[in-house]
Amino acid sequence: MSREYFVPDYYPDFACKCGDCRSSCCKGWPVIITGEEYTRLQAAECSPAFRQKLEAAVNLDGDPRKGGTAHIVHDRSGACPLMNEAGLCTLQLELGEAILPDVCRLYPRNTREVCGHAECACAASCEAVVEKLLNRPDALSFCTMELEEEPRFPIDMSERFYRECRTALGEFRQGWSLSERFARLNDALFHQKTGEDADLNGLRLVYAMTAHFAKNSPVAGSVCRRALETCGAGEDLRELEEKYAAARRAGREVLPNWDLDLANLILNSMFYNSFPHVGGTNTEEDPLLSIAVTAAFVDFVLMGCLREGDGRNEAVDVISTLFRLIEHSDFKYRAVKYYREWGDRSPGTWLGMVKRIET
Repeated sequence: MSREYFVPDYYPDFACKCGDCRSSCCKGWPVIITGEEYTRLQAAECSPAFRQKLEAAVNLDGDPRKGGTAHIVHDRSGACPLMNEAGLCTLQLELGEAILPDVCRLYPRNTREVCGHAECACAASCEAVVEKLLNRPDALSFCTMELEEEPRFPIDMSERFYRECRTALGEFRQGWSLSERFARLNDALFHQKTGEDADLNGLRLVYAMTAHFAKNSPVAGSVCRRALETCGAGEDLRELEEKYAAARRAGREVLPNWDLDLANLILNSMFYNSFPHVGGTNTEEDPLLSIAVTAAFVDFVLMGCLREGDGRNEAVDVISTLFRLIEHSDFKYRAVKYYREWGDRSPGTWLGMVKRIET
């Protein structure tokens, strides 16, 4: 039975790249299987050889009749043992798409029901999604379409919160510059103080964040370390500013419409996370500060990573890596914590930090 979904405008043309993906979601990701899905796999009819391969690939974590789950046992390279040399899923090839666990079948899609409305967002941790968002000539928009899918994640959200989520998307789509979009969003929902960041507090913040994740993140550590090789200047903020400005000039040779690209990436992430009410809640953390820090962090790391001769593929790889951290961890909450610890030294640092991206 089909249902009408609210989706990003690129969704009708979205498709998994399968074996053409450079950073497959079948590698390096924990894959949790529900007890029901495990039972379905156990009951499936398949060849003896594939049954043996399947048994070795999946470990059970508790009794599936009592809510226990299972997980894929990755090989030494971190890849799913059910992926073949061509990058294709042998489980799907052997038994069809319907047998796949939801996490494999749906990623990067997030199907949910909010206040009676069905939505399907897509994570920018997927390189195919990032490719849809880069170098488009206009702001990301949203549409409705029929999908043969029941929403997987119900979100308990009040009607007021739901309206604020839609307002946030509408306001952020407006304005020519990134800072104008943030200003409209702030005026509509948040009313935060604004400032120019004259003493480089925002730059100090993104440098400190990048150094932190370079040391501590198994997901984004490599790209953060690469950015520091280009922009790192220790405590000399003026030297850091000069190196960052030079990196931005070089990066715009690769992505000439980067301000719009970044706005679309942030807008896509806002929808994915039900901004500003993640999970339906009204948290004490400030979501506006979170996405401002996110935008500055993505810009700093990406611009620092791009080298002469790099192209769109290299940019896509860095961005999708960063959004693996941003959208699949507690980054959105930690970003606010870091802002208040390292960057909130003058009123409105967040807007000055965003304006710096545009210069």
